[in-house]
Amino acid sequence: MKSIGALTISNDSICAATIAEPFTSKPVIKKYKMLPLPHGAVVDGEATNRNAVTGLIKNMVKYGDLPKEDVYMVYSSRRMIFREASFPEMPLPELRETLPFQAKDKIALPVNESLLDFVPIRREETQGGAFLHGLIVATLSNGVEHTAQAVEEAGVTIESIDASAFSLARLFSGQAVDHAVAVVNIGGNSTDVVIIDHTRLAYMRVVPSGGDDVTDAISNSIGVTYEQALEIKRHIGLQNVVGDARLEKAEEAIRETIAQLVVGIRNTLNSYDQQHAQSPVTEVLLTGPGSVLVGLPPVLASSIGKVVKIADPFAPFELSQEAKDQNMTVHAADYAVVLGLALGRRPR
Repeated sequence: MKSIGALTISNDSICAATIAEPFTSKPVIKKYKMLPLPHGAVVDGEATNRNAVTGLIKNMVKYGDLPKEDVYMVYSSRRMIFREASFPEMPLPELRETLPFQAKDKIALPVNESLLDFVPIRREETQGGAFLHGLIVATLSNGVEHTAQAVEEAGVTIESIDASAFSLARLFSGQAVDHAVAVVNIGGNSTDVVIIDHTRLAYMRVVPSGGDDVTDAISNSIGVTYEQALEIKRHIGLQNVVGDARLEKAEEAIRETIAQLVVGIRNTLNSYDQQHAQSPVTEVLLTGPGSVLVGLPPVLASSIGKVVKIADPFAPFELSQEAKDQNMTVHAADYAVVLGLALGRRPR
């Protein structure tokens, strides 16, 4: 089977992977590439400096790091909303045509400015007929369109665009065979909380906070540039700094911001557990670029009262020798959201 390109564009970087034998039982990661973006080129998933994004994508294509065709892209934003919904069974194209009317009372976004979709999760037979239970997915169309245009202006053909939460659900479904698992993907400005129960997607929410919010808090707290704050964050994490007043203040900013994020994650998990007392979440798989903050896993585990593990996104894949030589596993947290694009059924 022909190789595909898998792509994600975050606030800080562009991540791409070339994957052979996609949508099979054992895809092969042939190569990967991650390029840093100038600060502000992408904000909350939207390419605000399209020239910068397009230029880097062109370089990826030029040097063989991304194919020009068969490219699948993942999109994430704090402005993405998931809402549970049930509808009488009908062909999905017909159901999706009704979404502008069905969704207007369920989402806090202007329907006429949003992209809407319905993803069925399960079918139920009732005395009143068959029903589809699933998720309404909504996000502002401008963000998706501007980012897609930046990619296409580099001469790349996008086959499909998927929400990060669905990509993660496909990637980690095999790690929730006999229990419920929550995948917590900490991105730049948003955090996906995806719950998988017995291999099936059960619940998802977006917490509107991420790693970049921590960096901004440091920058504002001690008056340094974003880039300097990023280095401080990577250096100190949550390590109880003592003896340096400036770094102590920076760590205080980190702890305050992380506390808000952890509350959002905990509330999401508690909400799910209360609704699914027969099968509550037993463990959390932590991933995403914001998850590498030193000291975060034990802080999160203590707050939510659950086992927290660092997710392994490579289990469903084989790695080519080139990918091994590139030491790709070091970047596991960055690539989890991309790799799920090559799993499951080929999107139509």
